[in-house]
Amino acid sequence: MVLKSPPLLVVDGQPADTLVAVAQSRGWRVVNARTSADVPRGFDVAAVAMDDSSTAARWRATCPNALMLALTPTTRDADVPMVTEMALLTRVLDQVGRSWIGQRDLRVELDLTRGRVRKLADIGVALTTQTDPDQLLDTLLTQARQLADCEAGSLYLMEPAEIGVSLLFKLAQNDVVPVEFREERLPMTTESISGYVALTGRELNIEDAYELPDDAPYRFNRSFDERMGFRTSSMLVLPMRDHRGRLIGVLQFINRRKIAPDGSSRIVAFDAEITELLRAIASQAAVSIQKSTLIRDINQLFEGFVQASVKAIEQRDPSTSGHSFRVAETTIALLTALPRSGVQRFAGIALTDEHLTEVRYAALLHDFGKVGVRERVLVKANKLTEERLELLKYRFELQKERLRRAAVEQELGLLHHQPDTFEVARRRVRRELAQKLTLVDDHFVAVVRANNPNVLAEGDYSHLNGIRAYQFREVDGSISGLITDADLLALSVRRGSLTPEERQEIQLHVVHTKEFLSVLPWPPELARVPEIAGAHHEKLDGSGYPNGLTGEEIPLASRVMTVCDIFDALTAMDRPYKAAMSLDTALRVLESEASAGMLDTDLVRIFIEARSFEAATHKRGPRSAHRHPGLLRAAH
Repeated sequence: MVLKSPPLLVVDGQPADTLVAVAQSRGWRVVNARTSADVPRGFDVAAVAMDDSSTAARWRATCPNALMLALTPTTRDADVPMVTEMALLTRVLDQVGRSWIGQRDLRVELDLTRGRVRKLADIGVALTTQTDPDQLLDTLLTQARQLADCEAGSLYLMEPAEIGVSLLFKLAQNDVVPVEFREERLPMTTESISGYVALTGRELNIEDAYELPDDAPYRFNRSFDERMGFRTSSMLVLPMRDHRGRLIGVLQFINRRKIAPDGSSRIVAFDAEITELLRAIASQAAVSIQKSTLIRDINQLFEGFVQASVKAIEQRDPSTSGHSFRVAETTIALLTALPRSGVQRFAGIALTDEHLTEVRYAALLHDFGKVGVRERVLVKANKLTEERLELLKYRFELQKERLRRAAVEQELGLLHHQPDTFEVARRRVRRELAQKLTLVDDHFVAVVRANNPNVLAEGDYSHLNGIRAYQFREVDGSISGLITDADLLALSVRRGSLTPEERQEIQLHVVHTKEFLSVLPWPPELARVPEIAGAHHEKLDGSGYPNGLTGEEIPLASRVMTVCDIFDALTAMDRPYKAAMSLDTALRVLESEASAGMLDTDLVRIFIEARSFEAATHKRGPRSAHRHPGLLRAAH
């Protein structure tokens, strides 16, 4: 801001006592250019008195608005020749002084206008770039008060209430006294100044809050002033309307200050110019607040969609309840631990809030593709389904009945054709029947035993081939067996409960995850969610799926998630096809896979040292009685 200082006369030459005396008598400042170490330049100089014509060009260049006065009769290039008469000098300096003061005041106004334009631009940028609602409101009120030079201000928002709408006292600022602020809901009534503006939509420009008209429907509450020793005088209270004209809040500015030439300030009313500026800010602020609120609502809606999607997936496979939430929590814990780990390659990682949100969503939705997996495969606890095992049970029992019927028919034949040796022959038939029934029972026991998932990839399944080779003739004359080729394939699985085809179907859930998530219109800051989620089963040595990525081809966030996903699958007490591992055992498995080159050794070590697994707040369910021991299936 240009300060309102008096006119300045610069004397460059022999002392001119008369000129100096007249200038000083008219309130001018006088500086001798030849004796002063710091001579002002530019617009500060109203006149230059010189005795050397050679310096005129230099003074005109440095003081373009100054009047050039000659100190000697021979001085050339001056605007005014040498004047010695005091009366004439007085008139000249008075005229120059008035002209200079007019230019100075114009510069002051121009400086104020430029400052306001810059401030308006700053406010516009802040309102369009700030997305955090609370920071947006604080920035809005702070910069608007600075623009109008107000001592205090407050902001109110319209909020839905149980009945109708209430006025939320959202923010208060005061440069004079400390404010212990807390949000509170105020009744919507015209008795308060803010309530009146909120209900009527009319702005109020109050010169003195203590001198309100008797017929005004509103009253000023002096309790804050009396408690804090503050004096509220001028007030400007503006409604905030969105682009549709709907009122969304109230802006209240208090005690506008005006700076005097000597630097002191006084409280003044809000004039038309500043009112128009603040009115424009209130309108722009309303749109920005609504935009920020809309962004917040969209984020909350999307968060709710993600949560609902995870719960929907887990409803298809209730045994994994809480898995995705635990993986998300531990993934973020491990990722944020990397820069603090002391590992050089992680020292420069920049973890922005946007990236952490991106990774969190990817972790929450990493199993989203399971919606494309058949439920009987997804929840398959044993190698055969319960329905298939029940069918085989009846098939075995039916074969036993066939054997009993054949034995009875054989006994009748012996009675008819060999009556003399019937008893001996019957005992032989019954012994053979008992052996055959025992064999069928043993085969069924073997089937039931083979149906359980195995702890390790071990076991001799050659006896299953013998069961498959067992044949008998059906009523229609066709040859059949106790189990089918499909049953033999399922029962021969050496690890877990899935056949190769079913395992492939489960593994395809990662492909489905990436495909389904890629359909969503992710914003730029979340664009890599499908990629991160779709690589959580890749391994460093290329043994993972679906693409067999290796090393740095796998995103870091995916490698982090892989460690956390495996750990939760190992320790969760909610899988029907396995019992939970102890913490020590699960960590040894992670270390073993890291040593084998499948997992990142540094990530596993940091996961253990930082105890990232303790970040999971979703509890693991109690062990169920129907669960069977075994390692994880390929899908964890």
